[in-house]
Amino acid sequence: MAFIGIPCVSFLGTGYHGECSRRGLSFTIRSSVHVGFVRMAHIADSTHREMEHLPYGQSIAGPEFPLVFMPFITHQNEVMRREFDPVEDVPVDGDLIFQSSTKKSARIESWCYRTKEFRKIRSTYIDAGLAAQVFNSVWYPEPEYDLPLLGIDFLSFGKKRVLCVLDFQPLRQDPGYMKRYVDDLAGIKEKYPGLAGQMTARFYDENKFFSKQLAFGRFEDTDPIMKELFPAYKEYLQHYIQLIKSTPPNKDPAFVRDVHRLQAEYDQYSAERDPAVGLFSTYFGQEWAEKFTHEFLFEHSTPVNKPAE
Repeated sequence: MAFIGIPCVSFLGTGYHGECSRRGLSFTIRSSVHVGFVRMAHIADSTHREMEHLPYGQSIAGPEFPLVFMPFITHQNEVMRREFDPVEDVPVDGDLIFQSSTKKSARIESWCYRTKEFRKIRSTYIDAGLAAQVFNSVWYPEPEYDLPLLGIDFLSFGKKRVLCVLDFQPLRQDPGYMKRYVDDLAGIKEKYPGLAGQMTARFYDENKFFSKQLAFGRFEDTDPIMKELFPAYKEYLQHYIQLIKSTPPNKDPAFVRDVHRLQAEYDQYSAERDPAVGLFSTYFGQEWAEKFTHEFLFEHSTPVNKPAE
């Protein structure tokens, strides 16, 4: 799931440059990093940074600003490591792991893992103090499974604008597929009326890569985040894990190719519509924004040349 509905957010600090192999686990840093919340001479991998830095002790903007979605990412990592073994790091280019801006106090950091069942579990956290708190994550099953992707997009801007999107994002829309993988979520969703809203069609078609059990909430304060969103999130996550564990893999080459094609279509569709790309371009330049979008967020997408205005 892409970042949905992000307004202008600015990022602070210094960047770094690294090298890594897409297939191997080697990783080197060309220059030291000095970041406000932690000092690092080397960043080895996602697991190292997760164990050393999560949960963040306080917002980069100051201790008075709550990290409202930090419990979500720490819970997700705990569940991931409890339910799957081994959990391996997916190498990511150094300049995509962490960025900060010279304009305002904020940071963006990402992590990426794989398991026997999932080829990619990526997470990103944006901390800009009161201006923005964002947790975004997508779980991509191995193509031996045609399960939906687990899409998570939680955003808080100021104290009066909170957007929450949580879904089993289907690769197909036919009734049999929905019955097999998605419809059972209805019993969970109905327990949380605050998450029964409808997503705007401004950026996405809710009938493509979204389900009828999409949990969507729009709140005017942060109170529902822990009272309603967090328990719903835990139930969706646990149901998703139970679903993949109860689904036998299909190693038929034609099946695997088809699932890979559908996941690539999801990446392309999302990359072309992600409203955050313009935001990344504004603060980090067009080159970095394109790289982050097409090499990390949606690695099976390709840039599309847009007509000149």
